[in-house]
Amino acid sequence: MGFKPAAVFDVSQTEGEPLPELETEATGDAEDLVPALTDAADELGVTVRIVDADEWAHGDAKGVCKQRDIHDFTPIVEAKARTNQADLAVTLIHEFAHALLHFDVDDKAERSKREVEAEAVAYIVGRFFGLDTSGSAFYLAAWQNDDPEVIQDRLGRFSSTAQEIIHVVVDN
Repeated sequence: MGFKPAAVFDVSQTEGEPLPELETEATGDAEDLVPALTDAADELGVTVRIVDADEWAHGDAKGVCKQRDIHDFTPIVEAKARTNQADLAVTLIHEFAHALLHFDVDDKAERSKREVEAEAVAYIVGRFFGLDTSGSAFYLAAWQNDDPEVIQDRLGRFSSTAQEIIHVVVDN
């Protein structure tokens, strides 16, 4: 064991135009959707916390789904507060999907498939509520592996999860 020397460079040592920023944020009117999602959390069996940006402890992540503690297995969804309510709503939906589909899964090898499923649910539910979630395509492409059937094979899982979230939000 040990370390092996490797060449490293800084971005300041590169030339050319800066790389374009990919716009992945959802847009649209979600002023009523965020409160509806937080109200639906109990029925979905999830605790929701929207955390101020200055208190956010999860780096660049927009949201996380975690366990309360070793004695309480209720999923906690935390989302970073932001002014773009459509993007906040889609983040909440994405994390709800993790809570409903993957909360008992701890297989790191399946992470890319779990991200594809959660983002697909967020895309479907967001579109149902009139949000522009086209940025999800970039997110999905980033997690897509070499197997072109990942999304197709899991369509039933994320379709039924999307329907469950829609049903609970609409009925609340």
